[in-house]
Amino acid sequence: MEKRNVIIDCDTGVDDALALLLALRWPGFNVLGITNVAGNVPLQKVVRNTLVVVENSGTDVPVFQGASQALNGSGETAEYAHGSDGLGDVGFPDPKGVKNDEHAVDFLVRTFMEYPEPVELITLGPLTNIALAILKEPLITEKIKSLVMMAGGIFNGNSTAAAEFNIWVDPEAADLVFRSGIKNITMVPLEPNTQGGGIHPDDIEKLEKSSAPWCQMAAKLLRSQMNRWKKYTNEERNPTPPDLTAMAVAIKPTLGQSELLPVSIETRGEHTRGMTLVDRRQYRHLREDAMDASIDVVFTVDNAQHRKLVVDTLLN
Repeated sequence: MEKRNVIIDCDTGVDDALALLLALRWPGFNVLGITNVAGNVPLQKVVRNTLVVVENSGTDVPVFQGASQALNGSGETAEYAHGSDGLGDVGFPDPKGVKNDEHAVDFLVRTFMEYPEPVELITLGPLTNIALAILKEPLITEKIKSLVMMAGGIFNGNSTAAAEFNIWVDPEAADLVFRSGIKNITMVPLEPNTQGGGIHPDDIEKLEKSSAPWCQMAAKLLRSQMNRWKKYTNEERNPTPPDLTAMAVAIKPTLGQSELLPVSIETRGEHTRGMTLVDRRQYRHLREDAMDASIDVVFTVDNAQHRKLVVDTLLN
């Protein structure tokens, strides 16, 4: 299998950790580095969590610390969904490894501008680091082979009625990236998960039977998500980590059913700030306000194949 060079940018909480484990164990990826941004938890916890994941994955990939706040200086976190430590409060020991001294933005610019082979980008958190890298060196937009992002919602959000968390945290950064001219952008929104997606209990049981540290970590994270949902809803529910779905699509694009559409980011609305406005008008091309259809929006994912990819990759 020919390896693809990738950089992963993330705000490591539970779902990011699961996505990272999948990426680091996938034999077709050469992960050049993992850049961190504040989001699910404050930046120091994000970096710590990423180092924990790398250690449990059985790999050796450099970790870079990036932006600690949004472009406008604000900051939002989501401990209610990820636990106070960002990893479900399961109790993973502190890592032995340390972050790289180079700033994430500098690493992004340097790698995209200088690496001798094409490099793909996968983002699982707010887009602050990517926006800052573009502002520092606009030419990187021509060097990024493709961008797969867990971002946005087609019909609604999760942080607000209109906005998905990763976009809501830094709409200005998202707006810059979406309009940057990067080719081959795929947006994996909330819908593939909320509409029947997820990992099933029997998948978790298979992982729990393995002694591999990456399987044990994944199983504990998935169990923590199940328990958290049950605490809030008093109902059994399959874990639906959206970043894991996005990573599966990045690995195997044929998992998703998508459509090339115009997407704009709302940065000013009183009730809609952070909204990913997907233009689905039937005759939009006839309107003067129509934008170019430049974002490949994933509507559904073959969840059976998604689950198989996750379980088989981790078990093997």
